[in-house]
Amino acid sequence: VKGGRAKGKSVESERINRHPDNIRIQIGKHYRSICDHDAYVTAEKGQERLAGYGRTIPRTLAKVFEHDTNDLFKRIGVDRSKDTWWCYRAVLGHLRAFLKHEYNLHHIPLLELEQSFIEQYHVYLKTVCHLKAGSVCRDMDRWNNVVKISFDNGLMPRNPFASYSYSAPTEPRTFLSEEVLRIFQTSRLKSAKHECHRGLSLFSCFTEICYKDMRYLTCEQIIPDTKGHLRMHGNRCKTGGEYTINFLPADLRLLEKYCGTVPSSLAFDMPGLTEKRK
Repeated sequence: VKGGRAKGKSVESERINRHPDNIRIQIGKHYRSICDHDAYVTAEKGQERLAGYGRTIPRTLAKVFEHDTNDLFKRIGVDRSKDTWWCYRAVLGHLRAFLKHEYNLHHIPLLELEQSFIEQYHVYLKTVCHLKAGSVCRDMDRWNNVVKISFDNGLMPRNPFASYSYSAPTEPRTFLSEEVLRIFQTSRLKSAKHECHRGLSLFSCFTEICYKDMRYLTCEQIIPDTKGHLRMHGNRCKTGGEYTINFLPADLRLLEKYCGTVPSSLAFDMPGLTEKRK
């Protein structure tokens, strides 16, 4: 009774003694699991695990990434854009393709995520996906964000990105020369669609607004100042910063030429400029 075991070496005694031995092994395994994943350990938690309740479901990299991406979708229009969500979806696609290509797996537990896995994925993006250095770094940054969130939430005992560094080579910024801009303005193009694309590109060059600001430009943003001169006023799509741009004569000529004639099927479609400005 004191040892909690049956006396003797008979087959029956060994069968009886195996049962409490297995229970002790299971209790030790559940205790270690609770220590790794939970903030504290109680006898009730151990009893629940032993009885088959409250078992820890293995968390995999793809499942966690998909969960965080779905949470990001809910924030579209609040503090995130739809383009950001699509970028994270693309990273998730790369991760799944990498697991299938390199390991012939669909999932890998977060606890098995090592720095070597990150290094192999980095090489995969450059060699198999043929991404440039800047695209690779942006992909790694988004993956790093998800892993860091998992580590901060206690889903991982360590952050494998902590000792891994990566950076894109800094390339010199280039500018259009006056000669190149003149050739771009005067070259003969094949179709009216190409002409329209050139006009929109020139408008972006002269006003210094980016593609996304061009895409969502409306007629309401083009207003006269106190002296009656037209200017463009709005907020940057990326930063939300306010801007005001005075038009050059070349901008006014482009507005006069294309206002009301931009086809809605173009990639550079500006919804507000498809209607005649009164």
